Amino acid sequence: MLKVGLDGDITNVIQFGNIVPTGLAVSGNTVYMAEAGPIPHLPENGKVITFGMKSPSATVVASGARLLVDVEFGHGRSLYALAQGFFTPGHGEGTPAEPNTGSLVKVNPNGTFTVITEGLNQPTSLEFIGNDAYVVTLGGEIWKIDNALR
Repeated sequence: MLKVGLDGDITNVIQFGNIVPTGLAVSGNTVYMAEAGPIPHLPENGKVITFGMKSPSATVVASGARLLVDVEFGHGRSLYALAQGFFTPGHGEGTPAEPNTGSLVKVNPNGTFTVITEGLNQPTSLEFIGNDAYVVTLGGEIWKIDNALR
């Protein structure tokens, strides 16, 4: 994770190993990051982590969702993540998940996820407006999930 100043100065904030960082949410000086994890993108490798801009280490907030691609805050500082879904073992790096296996999940205080909705078709990005979730798919569609914030 690099920090770039307005003057062009670049500093290393924190360095990670073999992960695939895919989405960010920020609260103050705290960064929340979704990790797809290494191939074959097993559920235990799909994590939301957090770290500070001056912290040398990261903390796992939740894990257990396949191929996480985004993380966002909902109402009341509840944290949600977007999972692209099942990755077929043997497929190459950068290959998307299987169609219609994605899900929107809520981060629980005990470090697990609760599925809000599933069957999403290769989701890539998440945004909330009011109580509704808007999901962009790999194919360029925008899906609206009514009353997603619970």
